[in-house]
Amino acid sequence: MGRSVRRMRRLGWGITGLMLLPVLLAMGWKIAQVSERRAMEATREYLASSLSGLAAQRLANGKVLEPEWRNANPFALLRWQQDNYGGALLAGAEPKPGYWYWLPARAWIVYRVRFVEGWKTSPGELHAYRLLAGSGATFALELEAVPAAELSAADWLNR
Repeated sequence: MGRSVRRMRRLGWGITGLMLLPVLLAMGWKIAQVSERRAMEATREYLASSLSGLAAQRLANGKVLEPEWRNANPFALLRWQQDNYGGALLAGAEPKPGYWYWLPARAWIVYRVRFVEGWKTSPGELHAYRLLAGSGATFALELEAVPAAELSAADWLNR
């Protein structure tokens, strides 16, 4: 009798563990998604504020930003590259998930999400930002998200 009770307990714990495993995996995946999203936004905000600081510093020194800066790599402008910066992405090359790239053909910064919704095997969604520069005496640099329609027209959503 004691043997069968122990067997049933083990079976019960095993079934409970099997039922909890997908829940724990789903929670872990969601945590990874949220963490990646926050890190992506933090990097974008850091780039944007650093670019604004660079523009303000140049303006304070009596210099203006040349129009060519609109097509310049912000990572190179700031002389700052983080660990997941993959460099310039050549035309036709596939961005690796979880990396930031400079797309010189479009003058965009792109980031492909690593932890996609629903554990898809296809590449993650792509986020792109372009460098905007104001004109005149109040020349400023900022990052603007590229709309999904423009990404789709450029055939970057399907990569």
